[in-house]
Amino acid sequence: MVEGGGTIHTQLMSQNLADELHLAVAPLLVGQADAPKFLGNGAYPGGSTARMRLLEARAIGDVVLLRYAPKERI
Repeated sequence: MVEGGGTIHTQLMSQNLADELHLAVAPLLVGQADAPKFLGNGAYPGGSTARMRLLEARAIGDVVLLRYAPKERI
């Protein structure tokens, strides 16, 4: 398990090193252009058409936890 910022997430996802992704969606609105982002610019495996497979969606209070697994890369 790795918890980090956009730089480490971008490195792991672009190098296809993540087995699973846990994404928490919280009801916060952030509009600043320089706000931290989950992923940065990168060449992600499969390009923009490679969708991940949803494993679970679970409500935890007012937050939703989404678990994804990468689909096979061609």
